[in-house]
Amino acid sequence: MPQAEFDIVTLSPSTVRVMHRVAHHIYEFSLVDDGCGRRIVSQGPSIHFGKSDHVAAWHLVAEAERVAAEVARRTGMID
Repeated sequence: MPQAEFDIVTLSPSTVRVMHRVAHHIYEFSLVDDGCGRRIVSQGPSIHFGKSDHVAAWHLVAEAERVAAEVARRTGMID
């Protein structure tokens, strides 16, 4: 499972934060209503840059979003 590159650092009814294990970049996603009554993970996270300049934070956004959505869905936070 690709989630192995990320740790879940926050999971709440409004926010999911995932951290890349090597680079320590933290990606914060809001859990929002999509306008049709479904809860989804917002696109365009807030990024807190970590210690590593060897792993580009922007290249990990799509994978971080996928991991955040997977965890939020599995725990019932989103539809």
